[in-house]
Amino acid sequence: MAEFATDEMAQALQKDAVFHLQNLLRCNTQSPPGNERIAAEYIKGALAEEGIDCTFVEAAPGRVSVVARLEAENPTGRPVMMMGHIDVVTVEREKWERDPFGGEIIDGYIWGRGALDMKGQVAAELAAFLALKRSGIALTRDVLFVAFADEEAGGAFGADYVWKHHQDLLDAEFAVNEGGGSPIEIAGHRFYSCQVGEKGGTRLKMTVRGEPGHASVPMPDTAMAKLAEAMRRLHAWEPRTRITASVRLMLQGVADAVGGEAADQIHALLAQDAPSWAEIAQLPWPEADKPSLRAVTRNTAVPTIIHGGRQINVIPSEVVVEIDGRILPGVAPEDFLAEAREAIGDIADVEFLYDTQESGIEADPESDFFEAIKATMTGLDPEGTVIPTLISGGTDAGLIPGVKVYGFFPSLPTERIPLYDTLVHGHNERVHVDDIGYGTRFMYDLMLRVCGA
Repeated sequence: MAEFATDEMAQALQKDAVFHLQNLLRCNTQSPPGNERIAAEYIKGALAEEGIDCTFVEAAPGRVSVVARLEAENPTGRPVMMMGHIDVVTVEREKWERDPFGGEIIDGYIWGRGALDMKGQVAAELAAFLALKRSGIALTRDVLFVAFADEEAGGAFGADYVWKHHQDLLDAEFAVNEGGGSPIEIAGHRFYSCQVGEKGGTRLKMTVRGEPGHASVPMPDTAMAKLAEAMRRLHAWEPRTRITASVRLMLQGVADAVGGEAADQIHALLAQDAPSWAEIAQLPWPEADKPSLRAVTRNTAVPTIIHGGRQINVIPSEVVVEIDGRILPGVAPEDFLAEAREAIGDIADVEFLYDTQESGIEADPESDFFEAIKATMTGLDPEGTVIPTLISGGTDAGLIPGVKVYGFFPSLPTERIPLYDTLVHGHNERVHVDDIGYGTRFMYDLMLRVCGA
């Protein structure tokens, strides 16, 4: 097998990845409207400099995804894919300390919308992909580099479109994506979570109705009054705890590593059919990470948008609340809807917000690719342990069902991790250059381990 990156090569990989990240951050690809073409054109130019062709898939004007391939001369396995998305969520410019599309480096941090989610990983994958081409290393599998459009708005113009209309371009057995890699300390041991499952997005619409009237004459039973009670019931709803296969594997992995009393505590919890949150909360998890643990052990329903009223002096007859529902793998959207209706009662009508709903997904961590992720991280951090996990959010993984997708992009185990948790989709998003370098080195070494002759 070809040699993994030396320290000198790792420095060069970091420099390249940081350069690509700065340029990608300067592409304003807020979604909506997206306009990923500007980032796609940059990637196309970087690939062309190394003599690599790529394919643009344009689902709608400006909504461009990029696919490139390094071919193995005599492949012994199916392709492996490095994937990501090049759209970003919107920004409130006036609340940023720096230009969100400036790509500036300040005190070692690269500032810009998408630095963490997820142009940083895309830049690292691009740098690793180009380095593989320059190395001339013989490959045992084709290596794909894919940058999708539209992930932040659901993927209809990105991964979903490419899979449905150009599936031949995504003929990979395995893929590495966003969703994992942040180090966490549990009972004195360091762990890196690898996303093997994710919750599904099942969005709901709650409608409350009442008699309209002149706002100068208060009424006792308005839609607004009913809304207050409906929101109270929604907030009080406690969906039951469920331990999915991936969360069970995560907990078992922690128990195997830490041993002792903490392991006994985990085993006792796993022996129950449906442990309470009070029992789960007693696990030796960092307090800052317990909200995430809670989110991946139950379905959730969080109201995020309210529509109601058109004129200040008119009592509205109807108020609509949009609810961001997230359901665990194995849960049917229809069952989640039924539970929500029962919790809220007849004070409001509850229905699906969209025609199609997303169920949660899980990929089997028992694979050569997952073992390669673990082995590659052992080479970078012998004291760290990779464990499978479920994430509470969603990625493009669920839109390409024929590929086993693992979310992993590691950061160095530093005090920066809690900061990063507050910056994803937040103001002043930024990432440290050393973490980009660490992730890029991992990507290069992983591709060598899996695809290098």
